[in-house]
Amino acid sequence: MNLGIYLGNQSPTIGGGYSLIETVKKEILQYNGNHNLFMFYHAKSKKMKRMENRITYINLWPWSIKRYIFDKILKTLGIDLMIFLFPSTLKVTVPFIYTVWDLGHRMLPYFPETTCDGQFEDREATFQYMLPKATYILTGNKTGKKEILANYAVNAEKIKIIPFPVTGFCFEKIDIPLMVDFIKEPFVFYPAQFWAHKNHIAIVEAINYLKKEKNVKINCYFVGSNKNSLEYIKTFIKQNDLEEQVKILGFVDYSILMYLYKNALAMVYVSLLGPNNLPPLEAVVLGCPSIVSNLPGHIEQMEGNSLFVDPLNFQEIADAIFKLYSEPDFRANMIEKGLEFAKKIEKYSYFSEVLKIVEQFNILMRRLNSHE
Repeated sequence: MNLGIYLGNQSPTIGGGYSLIETVKKEILQYNGNHNLFMFYHAKSKKMKRMENRITYINLWPWSIKRYIFDKILKTLGIDLMIFLFPSTLKVTVPFIYTVWDLGHRMLPYFPETTCDGQFEDREATFQYMLPKATYILTGNKTGKKEILANYAVNAEKIKIIPFPVTGFCFEKIDIPLMVDFIKEPFVFYPAQFWAHKNHIAIVEAINYLKKEKNVKINCYFVGSNKNSLEYIKTFIKQNDLEEQVKILGFVDYSILMYLYKNALAMVYVSLLGPNNLPPLEAVVLGCPSIVSNLPGHIEQMEGNSLFVDPLNFQEIADAIFKLYSEPDFRANMIEKGLEFAKKIEKYSYFSEVLKIVEQFNILMRRLNSHE
Protein backbone atom coordinates (compact mmCIF):
# COMPACT_ATOMS: atom_id res chain seq x y z
CA MET A 1 0.00 0.00 0.00
CA ASN A 2 0.92 3.65 -0.38
CA LEU A 3 0.94 5.15 3.12
CA GLY A 4 0.87 8.90 3.63
CA ILE A 5 2.20 10.36 6.89
CA TYR A 6 1.42 13.97 7.80
CA LEU A 7 4.20 15.69 9.76
CA GLY A 8 3.05 19.31 9.50
CA ASN A 9 5.55 21.95 10.55
CA GLN A 10 6.30 21.50 14.24
CA SER A 11 8.77 23.70 16.13
CA PRO A 12 10.95 22.49 19.05
CA THR A 13 9.48 25.27 21.18
CA ILE A 14 6.04 23.64 21.23
CA GLY A 15 7.46 21.10 23.68
CA GLY A 16 6.11 17.57 24.06
CA GLY A 17 4.26 17.51 20.75
CA TYR A 18 7.46 18.15 18.83
CA SER A 19 9.37 15.54 20.86
CA LEU A 20 6.69 12.95 20.23
CA ILE A 21 6.58 13.55 16.48
CA GLU A 22 10.38 13.50 16.21
CA THR A 23 10.50 10.23 18.13
CA VAL A 24 7.94 8.57 15.85
CA LYS A 25 9.65 10.03 12.79
CA LYS A 26 12.92 8.32 13.76
CA GLU A 27 11.04 5.03 14.03
CA ILE A 28 9.54 5.59 10.58
CA LEU A 29 12.98 6.19 9.10
CA GLN A 30 13.98 2.68 10.23
CA TYR A 31 11.04 1.09 8.43
CA ASN A 32 12.05 -1.62 5.97
CA GLY A 33 8.72 -3.16 5.03
CA ASN A 34 6.70 -3.51 1.84
CA HIS A 35 4.56 -0.37 2.06
CA ASN A 36 5.53 2.76 0.15
CA LEU A 37 5.87 5.71 2.54
CA PHE A 38 5.09 9.33 1.66
CA MET A 39 5.94 12.00 4.24
CA PHE A 40 4.05 15.31 3.96
CA TYR A 41 5.48 18.43 5.59
CA HIS A 42 5.69 22.22 5.26
CA ALA A 43 8.99 24.05 4.74
CA LYS A 44 9.83 27.16 2.71
CA SER A 45 13.43 26.22 1.96
CA LYS A 46 13.01 22.59 0.86
CA LYS A 47 12.34 21.04 -2.52
CA MET A 48 8.72 20.26 -3.38
CA LYS A 49 9.45 16.54 -3.82
CA ARG A 50 12.41 14.34 -3.03
CA MET A 51 13.20 10.73 -2.15
CA GLU A 52 15.51 9.58 0.62
CA ASN A 53 15.94 6.05 2.00
CA ARG A 54 12.92 4.77 0.08
CA ILE A 55 10.68 7.48 1.52
CA THR A 56 9.11 10.10 -0.74
CA TYR A 57 8.95 13.56 0.86
CA ILE A 58 6.28 15.99 -0.33
CA ASN A 59 6.58 19.66 0.65
CA LEU A 60 3.10 21.16 1.04
CA TRP A 61 4.26 24.68 1.79
CA PRO A 62 3.18 26.28 -1.52
CA TRP A 63 -0.38 25.04 -0.84
CA SER A 64 -0.46 25.40 2.94
CA ILE A 65 -3.49 27.68 3.00
CA LYS A 66 -5.41 25.72 0.35
CA ARG A 67 -6.56 22.65 2.22
CA TYR A 68 -8.66 21.28 -0.60
CA ILE A 69 -5.55 20.84 -2.79
CA PHE A 70 -4.10 18.35 -0.29
CA ASP A 71 -6.73 15.76 -1.15
CA LYS A 72 -5.98 16.15 -4.86
CA ILE A 73 -2.30 15.53 -4.15
CA LEU A 74 -3.12 12.37 -2.21
CA LYS A 75 -5.21 10.99 -5.05
CA THR A 76 -2.59 11.88 -7.65
CA LEU A 77 0.02 9.95 -5.65
CA GLY A 78 -2.35 7.02 -5.14
CA ILE A 79 -2.31 7.20 -1.34
CA ASP A 80 -4.31 4.28 0.08
CA LEU A 81 -4.23 5.30 3.74
CA MET A 82 -3.25 8.59 5.40
CA ILE A 83 -1.77 8.75 8.92
CA PHE A 84 -2.03 11.96 10.96
CA LEU A 85 0.56 11.90 13.74
CA PHE A 86 -1.09 14.81 15.55
CA PRO A 87 -4.47 16.57 15.53
CA SER A 88 -4.86 18.67 12.38
CA THR A 89 -7.54 19.72 9.94
CA LEU A 90 -7.17 18.90 6.26
CA LYS A 91 -9.72 17.95 3.63
CA VAL A 92 -9.22 14.23 3.06
CA THR A 93 -11.45 11.79 1.21
CA VAL A 94 -9.01 8.86 1.25
CA PRO A 95 -9.17 6.61 4.37
CA PHE A 96 -7.13 7.97 7.26
CA ILE A 97 -5.87 7.25 10.78
CA TYR A 98 -6.30 10.21 13.12
CA THR A 99 -4.44 10.90 16.38
CA VAL A 100 -5.99 12.52 19.46
CA TRP A 101 -3.48 13.59 22.11
CA ASP A 102 -5.99 15.17 24.45
CA LEU A 103 -9.33 16.95 24.57
CA GLY A 104 -8.14 19.96 26.53
CA HIS A 105 -10.79 22.29 25.20
CA ARG A 106 -13.53 19.93 26.46
CA MET A 107 -11.84 18.81 29.69
CA LEU A 108 -10.54 22.26 30.77
CA PRO A 109 -12.72 24.82 28.98
CA TYR A 110 -12.05 27.49 31.62
CA PHE A 111 -8.36 28.03 30.75
CA PRO A 112 -7.36 30.81 28.35
CA GLU A 113 -5.37 28.44 26.12
CA THR A 114 -8.54 26.46 25.43
CA THR A 115 -11.03 29.33 25.11
CA CYS A 116 -9.38 32.62 24.08
CA ASP A 117 -8.92 33.80 20.49
CA GLY A 118 -11.28 31.18 19.12
CA GLN A 119 -9.27 28.24 20.48
CA PHE A 120 -12.32 26.33 21.65
CA GLU A 121 -14.17 26.86 18.39
CA ASP A 122 -11.14 25.90 16.27
CA ARG A 123 -10.44 22.71 18.20
CA GLU A 124 -14.07 21.75 18.30
CA ALA A 125 -14.41 22.27 14.57
CA THR A 126 -11.33 20.12 13.99
CA PHE A 127 -12.60 17.16 15.99
CA GLN A 128 -16.19 17.45 14.78
CA TYR A 129 -14.92 17.38 11.18
CA MET A 130 -12.16 14.78 11.43
CA LEU A 131 -13.29 12.20 13.99
CA PRO A 132 -16.47 10.94 12.30
CA LYS A 133 -14.62 10.55 8.98
CA ALA A 134 -11.57 8.79 10.45
CA THR A 135 -11.10 5.13 9.62
CA TYR A 136 -9.30 4.67 12.94
CA ILE A 137 -8.66 7.00 15.87
CA LEU A 138 -5.49 6.65 17.95
CA THR A 139 -5.26 7.53 21.63
CA GLY A 140 -2.63 6.79 24.26
CA ASN A 141 -4.58 4.81 26.85
CA LYS A 142 -7.97 3.61 28.08
CA THR A 143 -8.61 6.95 29.76
CA GLY A 144 -8.11 8.72 26.45
CA LYS A 145 -10.61 6.39 24.81
CA LYS A 146 -13.17 7.04 27.54
CA GLU A 147 -12.76 10.80 27.11
CA ILE A 148 -13.29 10.58 23.35
CA LEU A 149 -16.42 8.45 23.74
CA ALA A 150 -17.77 10.76 26.46
CA ASN A 151 -17.44 13.81 24.23
CA TYR A 152 -18.01 12.62 20.66
CA ALA A 153 -20.42 10.25 18.98
CA VAL A 154 -17.95 7.90 17.32
CA ASN A 155 -17.80 4.14 16.98
CA ALA A 156 -15.85 2.71 19.93
CA GLU A 157 -14.47 -0.09 17.74
CA LYS A 158 -12.47 2.30 15.59
CA ILE A 159 -10.67 3.86 18.58
CA LYS A 160 -7.31 2.11 18.98
CA ILE A 161 -5.05 2.46 22.02
CA ILE A 162 -1.36 2.95 21.29
CA PRO A 163 0.63 4.12 24.33
CA PHE A 164 3.05 7.03 24.00
CA PRO A 165 6.67 6.05 23.32
CA VAL A 166 9.63 7.16 25.38
CA THR A 167 11.07 10.30 23.84
CA GLY A 168 13.97 9.51 21.52
CA PHE A 169 16.54 11.81 23.12
CA CYS A 170 16.56 9.60 26.23
CA PHE A 171 18.54 7.00 24.26
CA GLU A 172 20.85 9.33 22.36
CA LYS A 173 24.54 9.75 23.15
CA ILE A 174 24.51 13.23 24.63
CA ASP A 175 27.46 14.88 26.34
CA ILE A 176 26.02 15.61 29.79
CA PRO A 177 27.95 18.19 31.86
CA LEU A 178 29.51 16.93 35.08
CA MET A 179 28.36 20.12 36.75
CA VAL A 180 26.22 23.12 35.80
CA ASP A 181 27.20 26.20 37.80
CA PHE A 182 23.75 27.79 37.89
CA ILE A 183 22.02 24.65 39.20
CA LYS A 184 22.16 24.12 42.96
CA GLU A 185 21.27 20.93 44.81
CA PRO A 186 19.01 19.62 46.15
CA PHE A 187 16.52 20.49 43.45
CA VAL A 188 13.36 19.47 41.70
CA PHE A 189 12.45 20.53 38.20
CA TYR A 190 9.45 20.77 35.92
CA PRO A 191 9.80 20.49 32.12
CA ALA A 192 6.64 22.17 30.83
CA GLN A 193 5.62 25.15 28.75
CA PHE A 194 4.21 28.07 30.68
CA TRP A 195 0.55 27.39 29.98
CA ALA A 196 -1.89 28.05 32.80
CA HIS A 197 -3.01 24.41 32.86
CA LYS A 198 0.56 23.28 33.53
CA ASN A 199 0.01 24.55 37.07
CA HIS A 200 3.52 25.83 37.86
CA ILE A 201 2.05 27.86 40.70
CA ALA A 202 1.41 24.72 42.77
CA ILE A 203 5.11 23.83 42.78
CA VAL A 204 6.09 27.34 43.87
CA GLU A 205 3.56 27.08 46.69
CA ALA A 206 5.04 23.71 47.69
CA ILE A 207 8.60 25.08 47.72
CA ASN A 208 7.41 28.02 49.83
CA TYR A 209 5.63 25.68 52.24
CA LEU A 210 8.77 23.55 52.70
CA LYS A 211 10.81 26.67 53.38
CA LYS A 212 8.44 28.17 55.94
CA GLU A 213 6.90 25.13 57.60
CA LYS A 214 9.66 22.52 57.35
CA ASN A 215 12.67 24.84 57.28
CA VAL A 216 13.89 22.89 54.24
CA LYS A 217 15.40 24.66 51.26
CA ILE A 218 14.66 22.85 48.01
CA ASN A 219 15.67 24.55 44.78
CA CYS A 220 13.40 24.39 41.77
CA TYR A 221 14.02 24.84 38.04
CA PHE A 222 11.35 25.45 35.45
CA VAL A 223 12.20 24.45 31.88
CA GLY A 224 9.98 25.61 29.05
CA SER A 225 8.95 28.45 26.77
CA ASN A 226 6.61 31.28 27.70
CA LYS A 227 3.00 30.86 26.63
CA ASN A 228 0.47 32.67 28.80
CA SER A 229 1.44 32.32 32.47
CA LEU A 230 5.14 33.18 32.79
CA GLU A 231 4.73 36.74 34.08
CA TYR A 232 2.20 35.57 36.66
CA ILE A 233 4.62 32.91 37.91
CA LYS A 234 7.50 35.40 38.06
CA THR A 235 5.39 37.79 40.12
CA PHE A 236 4.35 35.04 42.52
CA ILE A 237 7.96 33.94 42.98
CA LYS A 238 9.00 37.49 43.79
CA GLN A 239 6.10 38.07 46.19
CA ASN A 240 7.21 35.06 48.21
CA ASP A 241 10.93 35.97 48.18
CA LEU A 242 11.84 32.78 46.33
CA GLU A 243 14.02 34.28 43.58
CA GLU A 244 17.09 32.47 44.96
CA GLN A 245 15.35 29.09 45.05
CA VAL A 246 13.02 29.04 42.08
CA LYS A 247 14.67 29.72 38.72
CA ILE A 248 13.20 29.90 35.25
CA LEU A 249 15.62 28.43 32.70
CA GLY A 250 13.42 28.80 29.63
CA PHE A 251 14.00 26.56 26.63
CA VAL A 252 17.15 24.46 27.19
CA ASP A 253 19.07 22.02 25.01
CA TYR A 254 19.08 18.29 25.59
CA SER A 255 22.40 18.28 27.46
CA ILE A 256 20.99 20.51 30.22
CA LEU A 257 17.69 18.63 30.25
CA MET A 258 19.53 15.33 30.68
CA TYR A 259 21.62 16.84 33.49
CA LEU A 260 18.44 17.84 35.28
CA TYR A 261 16.93 14.36 34.96
CA LYS A 262 20.15 12.68 36.11
CA ASN A 263 20.70 14.90 39.16
CA ALA A 264 17.28 16.01 40.36
CA LEU A 265 15.74 14.97 43.63
CA ALA A 266 12.61 14.50 41.52
CA MET A 267 10.86 15.59 38.37
CA VAL A 268 7.56 17.17 39.41
CA TYR A 269 4.80 17.06 36.80
CA VAL A 270 1.59 18.62 38.07
CA SER A 271 -0.27 19.37 34.85
CA LEU A 272 -4.05 19.52 35.14
CA LEU A 273 -4.44 17.93 31.73
CA GLY A 274 -3.93 14.33 30.68
CA PRO A 275 -4.54 11.66 29.72
CA ASN A 276 -0.86 11.13 28.80
CA ASN A 277 2.33 13.13 29.06
CA LEU A 278 5.92 12.42 28.03
CA PRO A 279 8.09 13.70 30.94
CA PRO A 280 6.97 11.01 33.43
CA LEU A 281 8.14 8.37 30.94
CA GLU A 282 11.40 10.24 30.36
CA ALA A 283 11.99 10.40 34.11
CA VAL A 284 11.51 6.70 34.75
CA VAL A 285 13.85 5.70 31.91
CA LEU A 286 16.54 8.15 33.06
CA GLY A 287 16.42 7.03 36.69
CA CYS A 288 14.71 10.12 38.07
CA PRO A 289 11.88 9.78 40.61
CA SER A 290 8.72 11.53 39.51
CA ILE A 291 5.89 13.26 41.33
CA VAL A 292 2.88 13.34 39.01
CA SER A 293 -0.65 14.69 39.16
CA ASN A 294 -3.12 11.96 40.07
CA LEU A 295 -5.17 12.13 36.89
CA PRO A 296 -6.62 8.75 35.84
CA GLY A 297 -4.61 8.76 32.60
CA HIS A 298 -1.33 9.43 34.41
CA ILE A 299 -1.98 6.66 36.92
CA GLU A 300 -2.76 4.28 34.07
CA GLN A 301 0.26 5.37 32.05
CA MET A 302 2.83 5.04 34.82
CA GLU A 303 1.61 1.78 36.38
CA GLY A 304 2.49 2.87 39.91
CA ASN A 305 5.96 4.17 39.06
CA SER A 306 5.42 7.72 40.31
CA LEU A 307 4.30 9.43 43.48
CA PHE A 308 0.80 10.61 42.60
CA VAL A 309 -0.50 13.82 44.14
CA ASP A 310 -3.52 16.09 43.98
CA PRO A 311 -2.19 18.85 41.68
CA LEU A 312 -4.39 21.44 43.42
CA ASN A 313 -3.02 20.62 46.89
CA PHE A 314 0.40 22.24 47.31
CA GLN A 315 0.91 20.66 50.73
CA GLU A 316 0.49 17.19 49.22
CA ILE A 317 3.07 18.10 46.57
CA ALA A 318 5.38 19.42 49.29
CA ASP A 319 4.97 16.24 51.34
CA ALA A 320 5.94 14.12 48.33
CA ILE A 321 9.06 16.24 47.73
CA PHE A 322 9.95 16.05 51.42
CA LYS A 323 9.53 12.27 51.45
CA LEU A 324 12.05 11.87 48.64
CA TYR A 325 14.36 14.36 50.34
CA SER A 326 14.20 12.83 53.83
CA GLU A 327 14.01 9.12 52.94
CA PRO A 328 16.93 8.23 50.65
CA ASP A 329 16.20 4.49 50.84
CA PHE A 330 12.63 5.08 49.67
CA ARG A 331 13.93 7.23 46.82
CA ALA A 332 16.51 4.59 45.83
CA ASN A 333 13.85 1.86 45.83
CA MET A 334 11.61 4.04 43.70
CA ILE A 335 14.40 4.50 41.15
CA GLU A 336 15.12 0.76 41.09
CA LYS A 337 11.47 -0.12 40.61
CA GLY A 338 11.18 2.52 37.89
CA LEU A 339 14.14 1.12 35.98
CA GLU A 340 12.47 -2.30 35.96
CA PHE A 341 9.40 -0.66 34.44
CA ALA A 342 11.67 1.13 31.96
CA LYS A 343 12.88 -2.22 30.59
CA LYS A 344 9.32 -2.89 29.43
CA ILE A 345 8.95 0.35 27.53
CA GLU A 346 12.39 1.32 26.25
CA LYS A 347 12.26 -1.14 23.31
CA TYR A 348 8.70 -0.22 22.45
CA SER A 349 8.00 1.20 18.98
CA TYR A 350 4.96 3.40 18.47
CA PHE A 351 5.13 3.14 14.68
CA SER A 352 5.24 -0.66 14.86
CA GLU A 353 1.93 -0.55 16.69
CA VAL A 354 0.52 1.80 14.05
CA LEU A 355 1.58 -0.68 11.37
CA LYS A 356 -0.47 -3.41 13.06
CA ILE A 357 -3.54 -1.23 12.50
CA VAL A 358 -2.41 -0.60 8.93
CA GLU A 359 -2.36 -4.37 8.40
CA GLN A 360 -5.92 -4.64 9.73
CA PHE A 361 -6.94 -2.08 7.16
CA ASN A 362 -4.99 -3.88 4.43
CA ILE A 363 -6.87 -7.11 5.14
CA LEU A 364 -10.16 -5.24 5.04
CA MET A 365 -9.29 -3.64 1.71
CA ARG A 366 -8.41 -7.03 0.21
CA ARG A 367 -11.85 -8.29 1.20
CA LEU A 368 -13.53 -5.30 -0.41
CA ASN A 369 -11.46 -5.45 -3.58
CA SER A 370 -12.22 -9.14 -4.02
CA HIS A 371 -15.85 -8.19 -4.69
CA GLU A 372 -15.13 -5.68 -7.43
